[in-house]
Amino acid sequence: MGESGTSRLAMLRFLERVQERDLARTRQWIAEEERREAERQRGMEARQPPLTGCWSVA
Repeated sequence: MGESGTSRLAMLRFLERVQERDLARTRQWIAEEERREAERQRGMEARQPPLTGCWSVA
């Protein structure tokens, strides 16, 4: 550390930036998956036949 001229604080700040970028990417993946899941749910609801009237067995 000392010989390279890079301080511990500078390395920690770099690590912080990397982790923030990774967290942002993970949050983006989560948001995309939530959108896909919502689309799947809407598709399933659209395919279900509507309930109409009363059913009777004679």
